[in-house]
Amino acid sequence: MVSRQHNLFEAAAAYVTACAENDYDKSMEAARWVSPEALSFGVNELACRAVIALARERDESPQTVARTLLGLPAA
Repeated sequence: MVSRQHNLFEAAAAYVTACAENDYDKSMEAARWVSPEALSFGVNELACRAVIALARERDESPQTVARTLLGLPAA
Protein backbone atom coordinates (compact mmCIF):
# COMPACT_ATOMS: atom_id res chain seq x y z
CA MET A 1 0.00 0.00 0.00
CA VAL A 2 1.43 3.37 -1.03
CA SER A 3 0.92 6.16 1.49
CA ARG A 4 -0.23 9.46 0.14
CA GLN A 5 1.70 12.67 0.59
CA HIS A 6 0.34 15.17 3.09
CA ASN A 7 0.86 18.89 2.73
CA LEU A 8 2.09 21.07 5.56
CA PHE A 9 -1.36 22.48 6.30
CA GLU A 10 -2.88 19.01 6.65
CA ALA A 11 -0.01 18.07 8.95
CA ALA A 12 -0.43 21.23 11.02
CA ALA A 13 -4.19 20.77 11.36
CA ALA A 14 -3.81 17.12 12.38
CA TYR A 15 -0.96 17.91 14.77
CA VAL A 16 -2.72 20.77 16.54
CA THR A 17 -5.98 18.84 16.75
CA ALA A 18 -4.21 15.85 18.25
CA CYS A 19 -2.38 18.06 20.75
CA ALA A 20 -5.66 19.73 21.74
CA GLU A 21 -7.15 16.28 22.32
CA ASN A 22 -4.04 15.11 24.24
CA ASP A 23 -3.49 12.33 21.69
CA TYR A 24 0.27 11.87 21.69
CA ASP A 25 0.29 9.06 19.11
CA LYS A 26 -1.70 11.03 16.56
CA SER A 27 0.39 14.16 17.11
CA MET A 28 3.59 12.19 16.52
CA GLU A 29 2.10 10.59 13.40
CA ALA A 30 1.20 14.00 11.98
CA ALA A 31 4.65 15.33 12.87
CA ARG A 32 6.20 12.66 10.63
CA TRP A 33 4.21 13.79 7.57
CA VAL A 34 6.42 16.80 6.88
CA SER A 35 9.75 18.24 7.95
CA PRO A 36 9.93 19.91 11.38
CA GLU A 37 10.41 23.27 9.64
CA ALA A 38 7.31 22.79 7.49
CA LEU A 39 5.28 21.69 10.50
CA SER A 40 6.41 24.75 12.43
CA PHE A 41 5.41 27.01 9.55
CA GLY A 42 2.02 25.30 9.26
CA VAL A 43 1.31 25.51 12.99
CA ASN A 44 2.29 29.20 12.95
CA GLU A 45 -0.02 29.86 10.00
CA LEU A 46 -2.87 28.00 11.73
CA ALA A 47 -2.34 30.00 14.93
CA CYS A 48 -2.39 33.29 13.03
CA ARG A 49 -5.56 32.38 11.15
CA ALA A 50 -7.26 31.17 14.33
CA VAL A 51 -6.43 34.35 16.24
CA ILE A 52 -7.65 36.52 13.36
CA ALA A 53 -10.90 34.53 13.10
CA LEU A 54 -11.53 34.73 16.85
CA ALA A 55 -10.71 38.45 16.91
CA ARG A 56 -13.26 39.11 14.17
CA GLU A 57 -15.86 36.93 15.89
CA ARG A 58 -15.32 38.67 19.24
CA ASP A 59 -14.82 42.15 17.76
CA GLU A 60 -11.50 42.38 19.60
CA SER A 61 -7.94 42.97 18.49
CA PRO A 62 -5.77 39.97 17.60
CA GLN A 63 -3.41 40.99 20.43
CA THR A 64 -6.25 40.90 22.98
CA VAL A 65 -7.41 37.49 21.76
CA ALA A 66 -3.89 36.02 21.74
CA ARG A 67 -3.14 37.29 25.24
CA THR A 68 -6.50 35.99 26.53
CA LEU A 69 -5.90 32.53 25.00
CA LEU A 70 -2.51 32.38 26.69
CA GLY A 71 -3.86 33.59 30.03
CA LEU A 72 -1.82 36.79 29.93
CA PRO A 73 -2.99 40.11 31.38
CA ALA A 74 -4.22 42.79 29.00
CA ALA A 75 -1.38 44.79 27.48
